[in-house]
Amino acid sequence: MKKHTCFSIILLVAISFAYAGEKVLTRNAKIYIEEMENDLDGFIRAEMIKKKVPMEVLLSPEGADYILTGSLVIQEKRSWHEGWLSAEKDHNIANIMVVDPNDNKMIWASEAGDRSWWWGSLKRGGPRKTAERLVNNLKKAIKKEKK
Repeated sequence: MKKHTCFSIILLVAISFAYAGEKVLTRNAKIYIEEMENDLDGFIRAEMIKKKVPMEVLLSPEGADYILTGSLVIQEKRSWHEGWLSAEKDHNIANIMVVDPNDNKMIWASEAGDRSWWWGSLKRGGPRKTAERLVNNLKKAIKKEKK
């Protein structure tokens, strides 16, 4: 069973890297970030500034080229034990999508968790880590300008 789970995870990662090369968002576009659960929108705004995402963040949806929406689920209480050296699961799981407000079509979507694959419970997680991973995915999806 564990072999199938590991294979599935590797396959999903490979597929996500294959689709990550497909760039769909335009550089310097105007984006509005809707209010999200557990203040994920605030963390995303901060990460967009920190990561220097080449998009203009608007405070209202009027005039926006894109609208970013999503949700964050925090799983604090669990029925199973997670110790210092045990395999840790994501405590925060988030998903976002970018919508074209003119024709109401989804253009791009991503999901992320806060678990550290290499450091396990020694590395900090939380909504900030989840937002950081989502913004990294968003930045990769932006088209580069032709010179």
